[in-house]
Amino acid sequence: MISKTPISAPFPVDNFLLPSIKEQSKISMITCDKSSDTKCSIPIRVGLFFDGTNNNLERDRDGKRIGVPDSKTKIPVFIKNKPLKLEEYSHSNVARLFFAFAQNKEGSGYFRNYMAGVGTPFPEIGELTESDDGKAFAKGGQPRIIWALLQVLNAIHLTADGLKTPLYKPEEIGKYAQDYDEEVGKSDGDVYGNRQQITHVSWFAKHIAKLEKARETRPKPLIPSVTLDVFGFSRGAAQAVAFCHLFNDLLVENKLAGIPATINFLGLFDTVATVGVSASVARTLPVPDGFADGHFSWAKRILDPLPACVNKGLHCIAAHEQRMNFPVTGLATGNKIIEMYFPGVHSDVGGGYAPGEQGKGRGAQAAMLSQIPLAYMYKAARLQGVPLQPFSELETRLQDEFQVDLNLASAWNAYTKALDDEGGLLLKHMELYLRWRAARMESLEQIASFKAADPQAQQDLQDSNRMLAGDVRAMKFRSKLNSMSKDMNSLPFSQADAVNISQWQYLRAQKSVPLNKWEQWALSAYNTAEALPDDVMRFFDDYVHDSLAGFYLAGEVTEYDKRAKASKVMKENPGTLKGFDKKVFDITSKAQVAQKKKERGEILNQEEENLANEAEYGTPYPIMTDTDSADLRNAMILTQTSTRREGGGYFMRRGYYPHEGFLFFRRSKYENQLQRTPRVPKTSKADKKDSPVFDMVWSEDMATDLRIADARQFNGYGANLAIV
Repeated sequence: MISKTPISAPFPVDNFLLPSIKEQSKISMITCDKSSDTKCSIPIRVGLFFDGTNNNLERDRDGKRIGVPDSKTKIPVFIKNKPLKLEEYSHSNVARLFFAFAQNKEGSGYFRNYMAGVGTPFPEIGELTESDDGKAFAKGGQPRIIWALLQVLNAIHLTADGLKTPLYKPEEIGKYAQDYDEEVGKSDGDVYGNRQQITHVSWFAKHIAKLEKARETRPKPLIPSVTLDVFGFSRGAAQAVAFCHLFNDLLVENKLAGIPATINFLGLFDTVATVGVSASVARTLPVPDGFADGHFSWAKRILDPLPACVNKGLHCIAAHEQRMNFPVTGLATGNKIIEMYFPGVHSDVGGGYAPGEQGKGRGAQAAMLSQIPLAYMYKAARLQGVPLQPFSELETRLQDEFQVDLNLASAWNAYTKALDDEGGLLLKHMELYLRWRAARMESLEQIASFKAADPQAQQDLQDSNRMLAGDVRAMKFRSKLNSMSKDMNSLPFSQADAVNISQWQYLRAQKSVPLNKWEQWALSAYNTAEALPDDVMRFFDDYVHDSLAGFYLAGEVTEYDKRAKASKVMKENPGTLKGFDKKVFDITSKAQVAQKKKERGEILNQEEENLANEAEYGTPYPIMTDTDSADLRNAMILTQTSTRREGGGYFMRRGYYPHEGFLFFRRSKYENQLQRTPRVPKTSKADKKDSPVFDMVWSEDMATDLRIADARQFNGYGANLAIV
């Protein structure tokens, strides 16, 4: 069961994150047995942070740039980093929580480890640059999980050895993480010719044995417990869940290397696996869902119930994500993990957009929609005893990365009011979104966010809005099929129409396939005449991104992708170039000329000045449009789309895993909830005035707790996050 969206925005954040006396009592009670003031006894706390696909804090927060590899040495060439201002940061919520975790306290048993998202550099495991295979197929996910497991062993060894030496150095862990992929699942022979398959447990046995042997020689300090807190976003969330299973496999009677071990908290932002053959294949080809579900290799484990070693957690699910390549995998684990809808698309929940992308969240970090699930996750984790620093103790720079501004808060509250207490229903969230899309069909280009978007984003939004209009035409045709003559001799749309209609709708209209139940409902919601309240319109206008418009199956996404493409094109014979490659060559040549003129101190015209400035820390690139699709696409995606982006469109329901059933007859375990329609609103009765209730609470500092009791608390916050 997916819980309702939190009603109140966490504003002001410092009040929202200030624990009440009762909450502080709970935190103290949870953490009292996981801390020690004596050097002879050190409980270990390890925070593990798995970032999402194409999320990398060094690039997104620190401006680190990686050069394109030299053709001979294969080593990335040197390139200047880009200095970023606070309002340019685009690091994810996982990265922000990583910085908030207890730091510089290894001597007291606190360790934290960050795993960069798949598709981005992770030099320690051999990934020197960004990679298409990582972004598309999650290559590199398993080495990141093994890296994290070995870092837990490292934390134990470092604590036992007084922080002198780790069990393994970073380069050794990286090599082992890569070796695991090659070795596990294969057979190993002994001197007598016996062969036995190497399993996950047997592979780790030698490393755990090495750790246990080292501890035998160092009985002090006593390590009474190992407690983990694990966070993840997107495929990083899938890695986090898989980590929990693989960690549990290594426990013997709930102990790791003889030490009681547990996972205290699992914090997930919109879990997406899409490992191996994507679920979109099953939607576009006659392939059984059980085969093409995006849960290959290590990702199979996340379909299993969570292991007993996991205590509590929170899973924030993006209510408005629709891409068929981004199905969410729920946990469905009773009351262990609270799963909760948050409005917005994938990165509106997990973070990763910079302020102003697509013109949304303009001006500051506090204007980003993803700040709200971040605050709720921060609070839930703190209440479960995760050693995140109290908000008031964070450095000012980090506090700024957690703020929520008043305009966002008021828009959020207007949106949740419009949910009418039905925030646990996907249909209610999508109803409001589709009504907004209908209202903005003709006026999208007049709103402030569109005007503030960069030229490429404007192009993407225009192309997608045109596609939406085509989908509405196709769906209206399909909705009338039952009343039409069955002797139609002509097709409803021409081949030229294919670029203006999503492939999903186009093919079904051409084959005269009636609307399915979801599509019937979606078209009805889209056609709703009643206008949305102004502040709900503002919520979508200014804060909710369009992930379909910005997600390319064809074309370069990141600055590194564009630079690598330009580098490749510039090595070609200019006379043989055509289409989009010719555009890349032309703009790159102009930029190089402008840079040289600037270096010589020559006067530049406006175009040259713009190119030279952009080239200093970026890559000038042609605007990609749907007319470039043929040049940008490869044959692998032709079954999904006729444009640059995936062909599901805005009227396709997102996939929800786990599934149950057989072959082609499988459905989500969440299906009953996903199909529930909102009820007719009822007038609420006046709240009864309850008598005061007094609770016994634990206080470690009476003066501080009394000040907290007097502090003004934000009404209604945290009501859905009562993790006990």
